[in-house]
Amino acid sequence: MKKMTFLTVVVVAVVAAVLVSCKYIRGQILDGPGMERDSTEILADEREMEAIKAYVVKFYQEWEGEDVLNYDYAKQHITPGLLKYLADAYEFECEGECLATWKFFYEGGGDVGEFKSRQITARDRNHVLVENKYVNYEYDVLLSVVKDGDTFKIDGLKQEKSAYIEN
Repeated sequence: MKKMTFLTVVVVAVVAAVLVSCKYIRGQILDGPGMERDSTEILADEREMEAIKAYVVKFYQEWEGEDVLNYDYAKQHITPGLLKYLADAYEFECEGECLATWKFFYEGGGDVGEFKSRQITARDRNHVLVENKYVNYEYDVLLSVVKDGDTFKIDGLKQEKSAYIEN
């Protein structure tokens, strides 16, 4: 009987050690098979994701009181590549510089004054999903964000969802 109890304790200890080693290997955390990452790297990723989310939240909050056609505000926060994309995407008659800045809200173009709510979620260190809700519509825009010195710049955007909501 004593041998059986001792053997049970040894087996439980070995199984516990194996289970722990599956999750942590010499200070590294496994995110999935073959994906060893140092725990400090994971914390850095999380901090970076929080930082880009905060940047995008601030971008939209400060722009909220501004006109969507305030190109100077938008230009402070985007890369030259995105600036060119927004200029090329502008399809209406205009004089001077015109940018399709409504694409930060939804693909269609036009008035964004009926905004109801917004949710912003960092997907990873370079992408932030912005979920915009307007009267009877939902639009999700995925922003690509790059590091620019001590801050960030929005480098690209793509509408991921456009849906009509019945009331």
